[in-house]
Amino acid sequence: MTGSINLLGYTLLEMIAREASSGYDLAYRLKIMQNTHHSQIYPMLAKLEENGYLLSTTQFQERKPNKKIYAITLQGLELLREWSKTPVKVPVSRDEFIIKLQLDWLNPSRTSELLEERIRYLEEQLRETEKTLVAIQETLGLTSTNEKKIE
Repeated sequence: MTGSINLLGYTLLEMIAREASSGYDLAYRLKIMQNTHHSQIYPMLAKLEENGYLLSTTQFQERKPNKKIYAITLQGLELLREWSKTPVKVPVSRDEFIIKLQLDWLNPSRTSELLEERIRYLEEQLRETEKTLVAIQETLGLTSTNEKKIE
């Protein structure tokens, strides 16, 4: 049944494995990390629950709609464990840059400009990734002075 679970599903399972959460809370946290909408999250939560990877309970609230709180099951943890062992897929890219680069014969002077733009973009991505890595290391207590530092 894992073939029907996409990256969003695994992301939700991981988040719920750390802390039982409502769909609203998950949507809020995902909005910060990536461009994900409620219309994607709730159907995936339903599918995960239907497949036995999650259990939900209803939290009653006064003056507010009741909340459905999701918790991961042992089957869900096992699915995550197995998925974590699979190779990371290389992303398929429909990159405008590649197409324009292949048009170098049409506008040769633009080629070096395109390459310079891409280098600047990738350098910025690298800086952002390094910041994220430092934040993760700090969260895990793996500082630059600690010999456990992730390289």
